[in-house]
Amino acid sequence: MSRKILIFALISLLMASASVFSQKSKFTYTMKTIGEHEDEVLGVFVNEDNTKVATCSLDETIKIWSLPDGKLLHTLTGHLGQVNNISFSGNDMWLASGSSDGTVRIWDVETGKQLRVLRGHTDQVIGVYFSQDDSATFVASTSFDKTVKLWDIRLGTEIKTLRGHTLPTNNVAYSYDGTAIASCSDDKTIKIWSTDLTTREPLMTLIGHNAPVLSVIYSFDSKYLASCDQSGEIIIWSMPSGKMLRKIKAHNELIQDISFAEDNKTLVSASLDKFVKLWDVTTGENLMSFDTGVDNWSVDLVSDASIIIVGCADGTVRFLTRTGSSDSIDKKGTKKKGGK
Repeated sequence: MSRKILIFALISLLMASASVFSQKSKFTYTMKTIGEHEDEVLGVFVNEDNTKVATCSLDETIKIWSLPDGKLLHTLTGHLGQVNNISFSGNDMWLASGSSDGTVRIWDVETGKQLRVLRGHTDQVIGVYFSQDDSATFVASTSFDKTVKLWDIRLGTEIKTLRGHTLPTNNVAYSYDGTAIASCSDDKTIKIWSTDLTTREPLMTLIGHNAPVLSVIYSFDSKYLASCDQSGEIIIWSMPSGKMLRKIKAHNELIQDISFAEDNKTLVSASLDKFVKLWDVTTGENLMSFDTGVDNWSVDLVSDASIIIVGCADGTVRFLTRTGSSDSIDKKGTKKKGGK
């Protein structure tokens, strides 16, 4: 190899290394443990006002913590099995939870009091998601019984049952424009359902994953749907068309949870490969990778991604707090969900 070629190769390598370093360090975070459950933390959800975060666990409890300080406010008990998922209502007044005891339960956020127990699933409830309008009337749920159910929480009644998945359903998400519900399944598909109370057939089925799909989430403007799977892959879909925009090989292990920031383009993912990562869904660029040193089951973030909350397999609840960066996540003033 000639001297010029060698020098050019070295320069190219250094430039590539600098590019990778810049990419991985666009945002930097520090980690602290703010509390813990007695077993694995399966769900995390931030409320609309970024003032509270709820976590749920294999220990059959739900905990509500304050933001940004991480003070424990309530421990909610009542489920008779592990609590798989949680969701704040759009008005921040209530919390929905789904459990392996087959129930969906509704809680008063301020008092921690259990308000309703919704029964109808015939297997454990895996996903729950409140409608995100201010009236917060409906909750969608998914179960290993392969169905999606829609509930009226004020009446405490089941509105409709949606059938179409051929294997257990894993998670569910309401669109923020209130027109659709997305569910995902071990059958490797995502189904989009109308929120119209008389419609029970899926609007479309999204096919693209090669492994069981574990979670789905809408962006706050409802223009994107993100999904993640057991192989560590994330797919970004354009909505409402259902067109696949890109695949991201995001992690080396299964991804149980993902969530959008308020700019509608920044996505957080957490995996059993011990990494929490940030992504630009419009380009597929990796904005940040953080090794928590422990398997991560669940994740959410505040509106501007300045705090990422991680639920871990060792029972800990951890805050990743952004530090030392002039970069920021743009805020668009859209309605804030929190997580899934």
